[in-house]
Amino acid sequence: MHVLITRPRADAAVLAQELEARGHRVMVEPLLTIAPLADVVPALDGVQAILLTSANAMPALRGTNPRLPVFVVGEATARAAREHGCDEVHIAAGDAASLARLIVARCRPSEGTLLHLCGAEVRPGLAEPLEAAGFALHRQVVYQAVAASSLSTQAIAAIRGEVIDAVLLFSPRTASVLVGLLAGHELSGCLGRTEAICLSAAVAEPCRRLQWKAVRITARPEVWSLLGQLEGGGRRC
Repeated sequence: MHVLITRPRADAAVLAQELEARGHRVMVEPLLTIAPLADVVPALDGVQAILLTSANAMPALRGTNPRLPVFVVGEATARAAREHGCDEVHIAAGDAASLARLIVARCRPSEGTLLHLCGAEVRPGLAEPLEAAGFALHRQVVYQAVAASSLSTQAIAAIRGEVIDAVLLFSPRTASVLVGLLAGHELSGCLGRTEAICLSAAVAEPCRRLQWKAVRITARPEVWSLLGQLEGGGRRC
């Protein structure tokens, strides 16, 4: 299959290698560029735990030695935390709701603030249940995700030629950016042979504006679940 990966280039590398090892052709088309904010120091005073919903927040911990427990949304972020040297890493099931449940089960509001290191745009689902459970949550923005203003000439040619079998989409914002760029490049009518493989129902939502061969949603909100959807088919939205 000819697969288009829309992740930032550094994040796409391991998945691209795995797909190529399985015999697929891969094109990496980053729709978001991650820009860490300079001179941001995590405010750890009075904090009982650090929350990470993306590995993109990890650079903010460089130069620190956090011995606090770290709660992460999934395996990819857990790997980044361990590589940084975090000893106590608690892993949720891949989404904000499961992360909130894990924190409520392991932490107590009386033990201090929860520090969420995050991007400039934060999706709902984490703060609301934590605050309802009595926790004090502090968000500290440590990076920005800058949207692409256009598709590459290679991607435009591949989509216009209808040679892309599947597009892998990882976040609602990425999906929205892609839908807008496809419309801007007048490519919305070139998707009849292409499937959108989405990490969650929220990611699939913007895709419903266009006519794809199919829109598929992974069984679990994890990157490697995309492989099963890609190669084995599965649930459509």
